[in-house]
Amino acid sequence: MNAFEIFLYELASLTERINGVKGAGMLVVLAALTIAIPVRFGTAMLNPLLLLVLSAVAPLLAGNFLAQSFATQKASARVINSDDPAIAVATGKVLAATAWGELLWVVFLAVPLTALNINRAHILLPPASTLLALALLAGSLSWFVTAVGSIFATGAPNPSSAQTFVRGLILMPLLLFAGLASLLPPGFLASILKAPRSENLPLTLAAVSAVLILAGFPALRKTAAKIEELRHPLSILGE
Repeated sequence: MNAFEIFLYELASLTERINGVKGAGMLVVLAALTIAIPVRFGTAMLNPLLLLVLSAVAPLLAGNFLAQSFATQKASARVINSDDPAIAVATGKVLAATAWGELLWVVFLAVPLTALNINRAHILLPPASTLLALALLAGSLSWFVTAVGSIFATGAPNPSSAQTFVRGLILMPLLLFAGLASLLPPGFLASILKAPRSENLPLTLAAVSAVLILAGFPALRKTAAKIEELRHPLSILGE
């Protein structure tokens, strides 16, 4: 199969990738909990900074999908024993995980926005350019994190190990930012918090997204090379 066919196969295996009914139920609960965002923040939830933080949902959930697509016993055996091109396997699986992360980002954003506007005569939404830029960022974050995560997920002993690594790619930078923020002077921190209000935010996010997309391709090649090593473990020694 080529990359597109593998992409479709992964989406068709959605039930397996999200851990069945239990996983689907958990996602419904998480989506419902996002109603707490407008309850807590009100119209302040439209602040681009909060919307940026919400973008982290996409790569986290995409990472869970990716871990299941590489590290379950059935998926791992298929990766190793199939004759599909390794680069097609890596690309198709990462694209499917990216699409899933993007879809869930839309849901997790739509639910609180709906709750915010349910009793309003005039609908409050972020600017269209900001929404498009955030959608691109959520997709590019999912692409980059799952592309890098696929290196570790290939040959991982179980999905939990792969998920831990992928989550670390997202949570460690956030924790580092939180730690550094606590050390910054209040005035400097306030200027950072105001920065996302800039009219140049969509262009900034587009530029960041482009870098993330490009950075994902070397990771895919590394994953493809690792798949080949698993398929032909003695080839290197033979050379």
